[in-house]
Amino acid sequence: MDYAIVTGATRGLGESVARLFIEKGIGMINISRSDNDSLQQLAREKEVSYEFFPCDLSQSGQTEAVFREVGSKVFGSEAETVYVVQNAGVVTPINTSGEVENEALETSVHVNLLSPMIATNELLKAAKGSESKMIMVNISSGAGSRPVYGWSTYCATKAGVNMLTETVSLELSNTHSRHQVIAFSPGVMDTDMQGEIRSSSKEAFAEVESFQRYKEEGMLRSPDTVGDALVTLVTKTDIESGKLYHVNDLL
Repeated sequence: MDYAIVTGATRGLGESVARLFIEKGIGMINISRSDNDSLQQLAREKEVSYEFFPCDLSQSGQTEAVFREVGSKVFGSEAETVYVVQNAGVVTPINTSGEVENEALETSVHVNLLSPMIATNELLKAAKGSESKMIMVNISSGAGSRPVYGWSTYCATKAGVNMLTETVSLELSNTHSRHQVIAFSPGVMDTDMQGEIRSSSKEAFAEVESFQRYKEEGMLRSPDTVGDALVTLVTKTDIESGKLYHVNDLL
């Protein structure tokens, strides 16, 4: 049985991606702060393995311990392919530099960037000696490629995710590894994160009115639509390791 490891599968894009993997008969490991009862139920109906590993990804010690355990489990199995979707992320703090709370800044860096770095490190360690192939997807954002007023932390962490993806891919290529890693930019979706963005003040986030208009005019894609594009990409396409894929190019 193949496995999929998804962070933040409790809601939003993570939940959609996890559900689609389960529907394909792929064993699911949900790494989140809280579990998802509907995913558990679906896995039972589909007779697919499902496990929940509680983890606060803002805590590096927890992240290391959980991914070390999960890595040992999946790469100790006879899975042909292990899919990893590093989806969990926070858009906060939303404010201009000089007005940001340092604690919120630290949380953002830990969740958005440090936890994917730790997870990548632990999973590659665990994969040594295994015949399984790992396909890792790091969820990025358009904000990783352009500055956004009020999003200095989010932009910086997502730019870091893009560079992490490219660098790890280079290292894998140089060692002729079978593993692959890509970044995926999901665009604007109708999720709780979008609600947080729309509730910002214009002083803190200059583009807030544009994001409010996306909702009002029905311009936000559903997480299911984006999730289907992502799962189809990694399960049915010969992907290019190191590439940043944009959902707009896939739909």
